[in-house]
Amino acid sequence: MEKQEISWLWKSAQAVPAPLLVCLAGNCEEAEACMRILSEESDGSVAVVVLPKEIIPSLEQALGDLIYEWKQSSEVEGTRLSLTGSSSCADAVWQVASHFPQWFSAVCVVGGHGDPYEARNLRGTPLLAYLPEETGTVVHGGKVKADAERLVMGLRISGSEMVECRRPAPGTKPEEAWRQAFLTEKTQDWMLAQDRKRQWQVTLVKPGVWRIDDYFTASCYLVEGTEKAVLVDTGMGEGDLTGLLAALTRLPVELAVTHPHGDHMYHAERFSRVYLHENDIARLQEAPQQFRNAFSADCQSLPELCPIGEGSRIELGGGVVLEVAELSGHTPDSVVFIDDAHRALYTGDAVGSGYIALMICREEELEQTVSAYREGLEKFKKHLPRVRDYAWLGGHAVQENGCDERHQPDHFSGCSHYFNPIRAEVVLDMKALCEDILSERVTRAELMAAEEHYCSHGCAGMFFRFLP
Repeated sequence: MEKQEISWLWKSAQAVPAPLLVCLAGNCEEAEACMRILSEESDGSVAVVVLPKEIIPSLEQALGDLIYEWKQSSEVEGTRLSLTGSSSCADAVWQVASHFPQWFSAVCVVGGHGDPYEARNLRGTPLLAYLPEETGTVVHGGKVKADAERLVMGLRISGSEMVECRRPAPGTKPEEAWRQAFLTEKTQDWMLAQDRKRQWQVTLVKPGVWRIDDYFTASCYLVEGTEKAVLVDTGMGEGDLTGLLAALTRLPVELAVTHPHGDHMYHAERFSRVYLHENDIARLQEAPQQFRNAFSADCQSLPELCPIGEGSRIELGGGVVLEVAELSGHTPDSVVFIDDAHRALYTGDAVGSGYIALMICREEELEQTVSAYREGLEKFKKHLPRVRDYAWLGGHAVQENGCDERHQPDHFSGCSHYFNPIRAEVVLDMKALCEDILSERVTRAELMAAEEHYCSHGCAGMFFRFLP
């Protein structure tokens, strides 16, 4: 594939890291004009990218590489990355935002056309759309391209509550509407103030089960009975989680934790009752400092901690029960929750999240850790006939598309090259991988030399993070 060349202008904020506003422009002259407007009194960084009228797939991949590089930069606050574009690039804004929705904390677009089905990927993204007069739909490249009015309505009927519309005065040209947005209406201030850390992506899995994803791509699950609801894990988002839960269910909500890592038990004191493995409760009481972010610094009192273990049952009413199955390995006492009523299995990180299992130990404890994991997987096998055809819902659902953060969004544009959902075969292959390591079919030398100390067997993978 021929390498695509992209030109851009950059204005750095005085303090770093800083929020970044990315603007797409149609030519160099337009880019300079946009930069003059956007850099005036801006507290954040500004990047204006010059693009042709139509973004072909190879150019989009190059643009994705560039934005991802900025997102990872020490100069940029990666969760405060927003997108706009001149009126001539409105189509490109719709396309890029729809294909990388989890990267942008806010989007502003003036008019334009886009794929209405791809645009629904933005239902969890704050979007400000300026709507000139309707221009209808066109068919281009075998796809329907709808105008901004229709795209916004498509977002609303898909559940978005984060889209705001402004309608310029009749006769206002799109380029003038864009200038007005950023010169007189404080749109840039609004965009730079948005933060993915405070945003949630909510997906209805099935009646009574919602998946909630945070900025870290950690997934938690709200499970509803008739008497109460349980949230399986918390993610590590900094938005109003309890307010979100109250909008989803009128029932009281308790917390059940698969394992006490910061992205699964963040600020657990927000819940009056917390179900946690009995050994983890003992560890927490002995050395609370080891449970980083499990409770906030200003937490005045701990919630009620309810010990659970193999076979424990959490009754939600109406026949909905979360049954505990132990599956140690990722942590010494990780658990999963079996939900027969909804035919679902909430796995946390116990068998990875569609790609890997992360093993955390000291280097000298490698064999001991792998041996314990093999035993946990062997004990869990007894549940496979029961749960094989359930929905296996992992702690990082997006990792079905791999752990490469740059290419995790590829599925939004229909160009993924990897898909490996959690299922019974992963458990079986993970056990075989443990045996490969312990029998030295995967040698320690190979493991230590591999990037991230990664190894795999069939559809299972494992990498190691060695503690000092």
